[in-house]
Amino acid sequence: MKRSIVIRVAALILMTVMVAGMLTGCVMMGERKPIATILFSNGTEITVRLYPNKAPNTVNNFISLANSGFYDGSPVHRIVEYSIVQMGKPADSDASDAGYYIEGEFPNNGYVKNDMLHEKGVLSMARTVSTDGSKAEDFYDTASSQFFICVDNETTLNGDYAAFGKIIFGYDEFEKISKMDVDANKAPRDEIYIESVTVELHDYKAKEPKTIEKPAE
Repeated sequence: MKRSIVIRVAALILMTVMVAGMLTGCVMMGERKPIATILFSNGTEITVRLYPNKAPNTVNNFISLANSGFYDGSPVHRIVEYSIVQMGKPADSDASDAGYYIEGEFPNNGYVKNDMLHEKGVLSMARTVSTDGSKAEDFYDTASSQFFICVDNETTLNGDYAAFGKIIFGYDEFEKISKMDVDANKAPRDEIYIESVTVELHDYKAKEPKTIEKPAE
């Protein structure tokens, strides 16, 4: 009798644990963030988790560009060793961006929701910076298509740039790109470019990004 009760209790506990696990799994699946896979021309491949809860329009912009094939063939055009690797210019073009701007989703631009730090492996949006004494805030909303990936903890960038993703697989191989030989302009001497960017949305509902018209030059 006692043995039968013990077996029943054990079975009940096991069933409870299984149900709880299934429910937890469902919750986790419901919260899964979009994942991007970036393949480079040298064979390096990285998997990136995107964070729409931190920078939604920035993530939507990245997804939109990736899905349109914008990044395919885009060169890695700037490498600062032990700092960042920058890319995202349109391929085979003298243009430097996608032809529009997006709002800078970072704290110093009034967007306090984005508290991501610029740590190793973090993706963040490049933008125009003041070089002529103009106010820094005049350039906060000038990101477009270019982004950079940190290969060190860049604390000086925190709060001033819209971080929106982080490498979760492939960082060690990617880090080797940051050690490529560069010229005086920080451009790699050997050509390297993005082969493709694919995005798995999972449960995320991507939207078309809100854009800002660039002023006439």
